[in-house]
Amino acid sequence: MRAELEDILLEVSRSDKIDRGDLDAAQQLIIQSAVQGLHITRAGIWLLNDNKDALHCAILCDNGDITETDTAIHAADFPSYFAALRKERTIIANDAYDNTATLEFAAEYLPAYGIFSMLNIPLRHRGEMIGVLCCEGREKGRRWHEDEVAFVGMLADIYGRALSAYQREIYERQLVAQNAELENRVKARTASLEQALDNFRMAQQRLVETEKMAALGKLVAGVAHEVNTPLGVAVTATSLCKQRIKQLHQQFNDGKLSKRLLLSFIEEAEEAYDLMESNLHRAAKLIQNFKRTAVDQSSFELVDVEMVDYLRSLVVSLKPLVKKKLVDITIHGDAQLQIKTFQGAIAQIITNLVSNTNEHAFNEANEQNQISINVSATENGLQLVFADNGRGMEQDVQKQAFNPFYTTSRNQGGSGLGLSIVYNLVTQKLKGQISLRSVPGEGSEFTIQLPNLEVS
Repeated sequence: MRAELEDILLEVSRSDKIDRGDLDAAQQLIIQSAVQGLHITRAGIWLLNDNKDALHCAILCDNGDITETDTAIHAADFPSYFAALRKERTIIANDAYDNTATLEFAAEYLPAYGIFSMLNIPLRHRGEMIGVLCCEGREKGRRWHEDEVAFVGMLADIYGRALSAYQREIYERQLVAQNAELENRVKARTASLEQALDNFRMAQQRLVETEKMAALGKLVAGVAHEVNTPLGVAVTATSLCKQRIKQLHQQFNDGKLSKRLLLSFIEEAEEAYDLMESNLHRAAKLIQNFKRTAVDQSSFELVDVEMVDYLRSLVVSLKPLVKKKLVDITIHGDAQLQIKTFQGAIAQIITNLVSNTNEHAFNEANEQNQISINVSATENGLQLVFADNGRGMEQDVQKQAFNPFYTTSRNQGGSGLGLSIVYNLVTQKLKGQISLRSVPGEGSEFTIQLPNLEVS
C-alpha cells in the first residue's frame, strides 16, 4: 500500500472523532479521507434499511461539499445491484457501464453525475452487513488498484468502530437518563415511604397511648367498684347513726329517755363508728394505692426500687382487674432486693401483663386461677418471672406474641399492643431482656432480666 494511503489511515485511526461517539463527525472524516486518498471528487455512505431492500444515503461528499440527503435506491429498481450486494463482497466496477452489478445505473444515475467507475465496499457492524462505502470516479479509464481497494476496506472497518462508539454513547446517555429517572423515582418513593412511616409511627403512638389509657380505665373502673363497697357501708352506718340520734332526741323531748335506751344508743353508735372507720380506711388505702399506680405509670424517673414491696403495693391496686375471674396474685422474693430503674415502666409492665393474662389466660372465674411473680437477684440487677396457670399458648402464637397489633381476640376488641408495649419498655426503656415460654393447657411464663441503670 502506498505510503500516502497508510498515512491517511493512520491519521483517521488516531482521530478522536472515531471513538467519541459523534457519528456525523466520524462519517465526514471517513468520506473526506476516501476522497483524498483515491483522488476522486465523489464518495458517500449508503445504509441498508431493516428489510435490506433499499439503500439510503447517510452522507455524501461531492466536489468538496458534504451533504446529508434523502436519496434512496430500491431493490425493485436495481435488482442486479442488490443481488451483488447480498453476496456481501466488494463491487469493483472499473467501467460502471459494462459491469453487471452497476449496469442498471447507466440509464440515469451515471450520466446525471458524470460517473464512469464505482467502488462499493461493504460496511459491517457486529458481523452484519449494514450498507456500503461508495466511491465513484469521474475519469474515463479509471482503474481501482488493489491497495486502493484495501484502503477503502480499512476505512469501512473504521466506520464500524465509529458506529460502535456512537451506539455506546447513546447507551451511556440512556443509562444516565434512566439512572437519573430511577434516582428521582427512588427519592419520590423514599419520601412517600418516609411520610407513610411517619404516619404509621404517629398512628402507632396514638394507639399505644390509647392502650395505656384503656388499661388505666380498667383500673379506674375496678377501683371505683372496690371503693363503692366500703363507702356504701360507711354511708349506711352514718344513716343509721343519724336516725338513732333523731330518735334519741325525740325521746329526750318527750321525757321518755331512760338509762337503758341511752346505753343501747351508745353501744350501737360505737359499733357504727367502728364500721365506718374501718371501711373508710379501706377506701382510703385503695385510693392511695391506685393513685400511686396511676402516678407511677405516667412518671418515668430513675429511682431505687425495693422490688418485692413495690410489687406488693402495686398488686393491691390491680386486684380489681382480676376480681371477676377470682385470680389470685402472689409475690415471692427477698424484700431487701433493690434495683435502680424506672419505677413507672415497671408499673406499666406489670399492669399490662396482669391485664393480658386476665383476659387471655383464664376463660372463666375459678378459685384455682393464679398469677405468681418471683423476684431474684442476678449479677447486675434482678430477674422477674411472671407466671400463670392458664390455658397457655400454641407455638405459632408464642412466635408473634410481642409483635405490634397481633392479637387472638380481635373480634373482642383486642388491639394487639399490650405485650408489644411490655417488650418495648423492657428492651428499650429498661435496657433489659424478656422471653416467653408457654405450654398449651399448662400456662405461660414471662422471664424478665433487668439491669441496674446508671444516671445519665
